[in-house]
Amino acid sequence: MKTKYAPAERSSDESVQISNLSLESIPYLNDIFCSLSYIFCILNENRQIVFTNDILMKTLEIENVSQVLGKRFGEAINCHFAKDEDGGCGTSEHCRYCGSINTILQSQKTELRTTSECRIRRMIDGVENFLDVEVTATPFLHESFKYTIFSLVDITDRKRRAIIEKIFFHDILNVASGLKGFFELFDSIDEEEQQGFIEMGSSLCQQIIDEIGTQRLLTQAENHELVVNRKTIDCHSFINHIASDLQFLEVARGKNIVVSEFQDQVSFESDPILLRRVLNNMVKNALEASTSGQTVTIAVTKMDQKLKFSVHNTKFIPRNIEMQVFMRSFSTKGTQRGLGTYSMKILGEQHLGGIVDFTTSETDGTTFFIIL
Repeated sequence: MKTKYAPAERSSDESVQISNLSLESIPYLNDIFCSLSYIFCILNENRQIVFTNDILMKTLEIENVSQVLGKRFGEAINCHFAKDEDGGCGTSEHCRYCGSINTILQSQKTELRTTSECRIRRMIDGVENFLDVEVTATPFLHESFKYTIFSLVDITDRKRRAIIEKIFFHDILNVASGLKGFFELFDSIDEEEQQGFIEMGSSLCQQIIDEIGTQRLLTQAENHELVVNRKTIDCHSFINHIASDLQFLEVARGKNIVVSEFQDQVSFESDPILLRRVLNNMVKNALEASTSGQTVTIAVTKMDQKLKFSVHNTKFIPRNIEMQVFMRSFSTKGTQRGLGTYSMKILGEQHLGGIVDFTTSETDGTTFFIIL
């Protein structure tokens, strides 16, 4: 039996309308709230919208406020999980970890203003759209009825900038420092060792190029400017090159990257640059989850007329993390991270036309995969 979270009674449309008319009777209320540059709503005790400003209507591209009155916020903005259960927004397991719902419930419980960050995964014309937002819930009493003032500010650009700054000022700087150290040591080593050092130096350079290239691709994808260039790819050499290149990563030290054997020589059509980015992120995540001596396995299997590329590691993902894996900016590795699994989803599904997902269990570990 499925567990339902944050249950709440739903008022009838008639009661919502009455509450809305009562609120609108406050002088200048509509003019004041519609002058705000961010989304602003008033919710009743059951988290239903009884008033909103025109920013929400413009965001949703609707003309009549009646299209959102009586809906909970997740239902109004087409949250990916709002229809998972018959009870709507707030009743699926994913809702247990929703910053928006938890902020509202905390405000109602404490009767205090509450603010938090929230990741929203919504559907627009059948395509997933991801947002980072800051939500604030403030309780107030009007004519003996309890309401919540709920506002939402889009902080997607701010989060993106922080992540990019972290990548350039920390990650790439670390790799560049390693490259500098490599050159300082190169003249002092034997000729026999120099070839291995050259390979390491080349790998460090490639890591810098990959980091910058990944961010450029993701920005293009989010701005709908990314062009997909499909080519014929030899499956065997493609996967082996990925494993070979990533073995020099710092995070791969002391760990094994293994390519599972497959008999057939398979060629397929896809964009090699985008697919490489997706698989690179899968392997890097697997390496970060693994400890010294453990193995990350890359495999390719046929599924009817499709190919399944998978990356496996032995670690299990706890349920609370599993529910948030593909959210933009969500990371278990600290702040200013969280584009790895998100980019897999965006590039792998919206641009390569595949299916990106994962399985995890305490007995079998975790496997991320893309089906093309």
